[in-house]
Amino acid sequence: MKSPHFPRGRAMALLGLAALALSGCAGGPFSDTTGDFQVDPVYLDRSQIGSVDEFVPMSRLCGTDTVRVALADGVGDNAFRKTARAEFEDEARQCPNIELLPYADGQGNPQKAIGDIKALVAQGVDALVVFPDAGPALIPTLREAFEAGVSVVPYTASPGGEAGVDYTAFVGHNTVNDGRAWARWTCETLGPGGGNAVFLGGTPGNAQSLTEIAGIEAELAENPGCAAVTLLNDPGAPIDTGWNPAQTQKVVAGLITKYPKIDAVITDSGDASLGGIRAFLQAGRPLPIWTANDVNGFACAFQDNHPKQPGFQVVTVSSRTWMVRLALRKAVADAQGIDDPEPNIVDIPIVENSVDPKAQPRCDRGLPSSAVLSSELSTDTLSRIYR
Repeated sequence: MKSPHFPRGRAMALLGLAALALSGCAGGPFSDTTGDFQVDPVYLDRSQIGSVDEFVPMSRLCGTDTVRVALADGVGDNAFRKTARAEFEDEARQCPNIELLPYADGQGNPQKAIGDIKALVAQGVDALVVFPDAGPALIPTLREAFEAGVSVVPYTASPGGEAGVDYTAFVGHNTVNDGRAWARWTCETLGPGGGNAVFLGGTPGNAQSLTEIAGIEAELAENPGCAAVTLLNDPGAPIDTGWNPAQTQKVVAGLITKYPKIDAVITDSGDASLGGIRAFLQAGRPLPIWTANDVNGFACAFQDNHPKQPGFQVVTVSSRTWMVRLALRKAVADAQGIDDPEPNIVDIPIVENSVDPKAQPRCDRGLPSSAVLSSELSTDTLSRIYR
């Protein structure tokens, strides 16, 4: 890989760490050049990582005792959380012995999120799924619930802490693998001629974007097919966009001014990508190839622009709103004393690939731009929850 910012020593270090991840050793984490960020070892431990092919139906894990379940969100007012809540409730309905307690929305307030969890414990919840937006600040509360006998499963965003001590298990998606998959597709789609790529992250310092760029850099360093691809980011540094379409538009407009040639945009947000696409169109620059998580508006943007710009190709991994189902299965199985053979960390599959005739982006003009079509919900349910 060519990059004015990527020293050979760092490339070799990432190469070695990628090999550790694949071999099942969790001996050392990825880290940026300042050494102040480390990828959670769960993303390097192959014993915890698996695929969606290893999922089992909820009916195998229901047990026979009545079990009270609840979902505690740190914030619940966006499309992802609304979809995930509907998936949680749909999964819970698969067990006739499940009693669903009221949904808790922390409304972005860590103190409310802590209070919500305490209230659910007081109500006698047996299996609690948590989206821990407040991060490590929640650990004492999660531990308190766990020590009270509640099966506690934080999902998607790791709160830190230790499974078996602070909570039952952490369930998430392999963000390192996401980065590697996007980088691999970028190199294959650009071809031998390569080109310049940028990686757009979310909020400053967030662990998801930092682990994704670690995966991107590892793939670019390891894959011979990426030799002609230059990542324009500084080492280990996502370009922050706040996952906000308007902010992304401004950020990408600045990148267009700075770099006369951008051939690929790698990012994890299909929704925020819409702002970046607008920036290219307004600048009169050709749309580059693009990666993201799937969202309806991004697929529609591809359908709208690809006929006029055939070089505009896209790939998406699932936005994994269904991950909450896995978290619920883990919590219920633990509460019932049943072994759940499913992985804790999941390699998310590619769901759309415009260069693959069998995986074309799916746009539903009858649904909002923010709809997640890779969810396990019906179109009617999706229409209802976005009203």
